[in-house]
Amino acid sequence: MGENEVDIGYLRLSKVRIPRKHMFEKQQHVTPDGCYIKHGGKSGNPKAAYLTMMGARVTMVGGSSVYLSKAATIAIRYNAVRKQGFANTKAGASYLSEESQIIDYKMNQFRLLKELALSYAIRITSNWMNSRMADLRSNINNESATKDLPEVHASAAGLKGFCCNAAAVGIEELRKCCGGAGYLMASGIAAIEADYKWRATAEGDTTVMLLQTARYLLKSAQDAKQGKELSGLCACLAPFKQVNYNPIKDSKPTRVTSSDNFLSLDYLLALYEYRATSQVFFLEQAMAQRTKGGETHDEAWTNLTLKACRTGQSHVLYFMLAKFKEMCATCEDQPCRAVLERLCALFALADMVTGQQWAGLLDIDQVELVEEACSRVCSMLRPDAVALVDAWDYPDHALNSTIGGRDGDVYEKQYLAAVDSPLNDKRVPDYFEAIKPFLDLEFLALRNNTHPMYTGQDEYPEGTDMTKGASKL
Repeated sequence: MGENEVDIGYLRLSKVRIPRKHMFEKQQHVTPDGCYIKHGGKSGNPKAAYLTMMGARVTMVGGSSVYLSKAATIAIRYNAVRKQGFANTKAGASYLSEESQIIDYKMNQFRLLKELALSYAIRITSNWMNSRMADLRSNINNESATKDLPEVHASAAGLKGFCCNAAAVGIEELRKCCGGAGYLMASGIAAIEADYKWRATAEGDTTVMLLQTARYLLKSAQDAKQGKELSGLCACLAPFKQVNYNPIKDSKPTRVTSSDNFLSLDYLLALYEYRATSQVFFLEQAMAQRTKGGETHDEAWTNLTLKACRTGQSHVLYFMLAKFKEMCATCEDQPCRAVLERLCALFALADMVTGQQWAGLLDIDQVELVEEACSRVCSMLRPDAVALVDAWDYPDHALNSTIGGRDGDVYEKQYLAAVDSPLNDKRVPDYFEAIKPFLDLEFLALRNNTHPMYTGQDEYPEGTDMTKGASKL
């Protein structure tokens, strides 16, 4: 699926002995007397096993950004060219009034720009993860330099699970934003959607990956209660060591009364930290109540996987927003920085509008402010939408799209693609001869400019059976 050129081989072994020296032994070792040594060989460092798995997951995360950003490029360019609906629909208005670009319809604008913001957030997070991975590889034997390895490993799992699934969903959403053009294979975006979506389960299913992150968060909560040092963004769980700590009472950000506050990256990050902390707190409480009620740890965990999966996702989004915000602060060009900060704000606001685990953390008045801020930031980003996809710098041959070319010449390219289609090589398709005996050709001629009223003849050609056509008319 998506990579149909990859063959799946098969091999069945029966009573085959693998010589010890023919085994892959980079991380493990088998002694001559048959003793298996885990994480043996020359490295002798169990942490090295993490890096191989993390490398594959981080690569998948980076790839999700590539595919999603390609789809966003095609969809936004097409939506900036395509016009539909008149701008002035008041009674008595002329139908010759200016038509609207479909990117200016607010809901369509939001659908397009939130996926664009997500593609940037994934790329920025992926860049950070790749840089951190390089540091870990070069300092694998340095204890202080690798103390955050467990958190990075857990975050990589959650990122893989969330980003690949979100990209698959986002590409399909962008395809739908292209209307009828979006299901033509020549559009390019239809092929991207079909080719990408298998990656949501490759190298780890979405649910399993997010649960792995949630397990680590529960462990970090227990470490926090014991006063142990926490690494990275898990430091937000440090207050758990306080007796009777409750994030709803003790950590809730100051309530605001203006949508301007929801455009502040500092305030948005505080809200995301609050949600991540609260959900870990609720998950740990639920686990404790179930085990206290007689369930085993595994039984309790199984019954709470819905909550745990969403909690893992809340942490992943907090992680991504933090890295996005950090990157914005490093941009030295002020106009570019302002645009990136708006895109970062939209990334945060989009999940607050459509996401999960916000219920109860925000009251109805705040939700209204979030929606207002979301609409405002979309309008602010609208003039830069095409520039933001052009910044990915995808050449036209990489997009392979009739509707997403850099020059915006949509309709001519769609026409030429239809002309060049093998299905249109012949004016009359081959199957016509097979169905010809079943057609009433005389009746069909009435709509083919051969009827006397079109040809100027006074009557039908000799031998025409008028009853056939008359009955069908």
